This record gives sequence, C-alpha cells and structure tokens, in this order.
Amino acid sequence: MPLIRSSRRSSRRSSRRAIIASLLAAVLGAVAIVPGLAARNEILEISHKGVRLIGVPPDPRADYDVPVIGARQAVDRIRTALDQLLEKSAYSAAALETLKRNGRVVIAYDPGFPFRDAGSSGANLAAFVPHLFSDTPNPSGRKDFPVIFGRYIVKWKMEELVLTLAHELLGHGMQHLHGRLESMSRLDSECEAGLYEEMVRQDLGTDKHSRIAVNFRQQLEWRYCVPFKEYMTKHAPAKMALWNTLNPDVRRLHAIFEDYLRSINGR
Repeated sequence: MPLIRSSRRSSRRSSRRAIIASLLAAVLGAVAIVPGLAARNEILEISHKGVRLIGVPPDPRADYDVPVIGARQAVDRIRTALDQLLEKSAYSAAALETLKRNGRVVIAYDPGFPFRDAGSSGANLAAFVPHLFSDTPNPSGRKDFPVIFGRYIVKWKMEELVLTLAHELLGHGMQHLHGRLESMSRLDSECEAGLYEEMVRQDLGTDKHSRIAVNFRQQLEWRYCVPFKEYMTKHAPAKMALWNTLNPDVRRLHAIFEDYLRSINGR
C-alpha cells in the first residue's frame, strides 16, 4: 500500500521499533533477544527463501482497536504471500533476488503498527522503513530492506498481501537499493512502486474491473504518476499510448521512468 510518512515519533513508536531492531540483532547473533519475550517463546523468526520473517506477538497490555492475530498466524500468511509472489511473477522474483544479493531482506509483523501517535494519520497498513534497524547496522556494510506489516493488512485477502509485498518491498526496496528513495518526491516514489504493483496485478490475473483495482489505477494515473505522464507527454508523446490499455507494458514504462529520473537529476 502507498507509504504515508510521519515526521513525528512517539515513545510507543520508538519502543516498538526498538523491539524489532533487537530481534534482527538477535537473529544475527549480535545481542541477546528482547528479555521476557524470548523466555516465553512468543517471538517468531524464520528464514524463508532467503528472507527473514519476524512475528512480534500482540502486547497483552495494549488496547487494540481491532482483534489482532498472533505472530505464528501472521508469519504463515506473509510466507504464503511471498510464495505466491515468487511463483506467479518472474519480474518480482528477479527483483527480490537483486535485493537479497545486496543486503538483508526482512518482513516483520507488528500488531502495534500503524502507530497511533499525534503525528500519524493511522492510515498506514504496511510500510517500507529503510532505517528501521539503524541501531543494529548490518555488519557486512550492506543495506537493509525491511517491511512492516500491521494489524489490519495482515488479515486482508491473500491477493492484497501479495500486492503489498510488490509495492513496499520491491517498489520501495529497489529505490532504496539505488539510493534514491529519500531524495525522490512522494509522487515519484509512489508512481514507481505502483508500477511494480501493476505488474503483479497482471501476473496474478486480478479483476481489473473491481472497485479496488479501479481505485488503484485512478490513483496511479491521476495522482502519483502525473509528473511522469507530463514528462512523457512532452518528451515521449508517441509512447503515451502505453497507458491506454487495461494492462500497460510495465517494463517499457519502467525504462521511460528511468529516463524521466535522469532528466530530473540533470544527467
């Protein structure tokens, strides 16, 4: 889902971030796992197809606004979504292999996410958080590619979980790999990630006439990709026809998007 950023951080948000960061360090043998939680075997961590999957248990003291599922069920659902993504989308499988060659790929379930603080709209369902583990840097010096799934999205239909992985992990992950995630405008960042999601929608054979699919396409074209389409209108008008189809050629659009980014950066 599109990433909604917040510039403010509450103590609760910092606490949840610290828990997951400590988990990664424990997985790599850098520090002891979070006290208390480990003793009760509540934290789940597995390696699946070169990806670390982490499940943080619900906080028994928390007053969640919806019923939440446990770490085991959440990780099982994320693992199934990852399998479907890799099995049905060769384009996505290749992108994930690229990320794995260049760093640590981590998908964490945190029922405390989205963090409801004064600076958050509460609209985040899942997010790519490039500096989630800044306190436990990768000893190899390579990058981290962490995604958080929250209490809402993890219970949605499996197709939505697969699409979320495409958008957050692959779309924003590839931007982070190429060192441009934080320098891109939000519109450009979401446009490019949305193209990854569009490719997977095609690979999955999703119903392009459903309300959700129509809304996605409208947001992609009429909001996030507006600057990109303006560039195409001016510099590649003959290729605007790529948009005039139910299943646009994403590979060709990605190639044009690279030209668009070079034009912005003056290269």
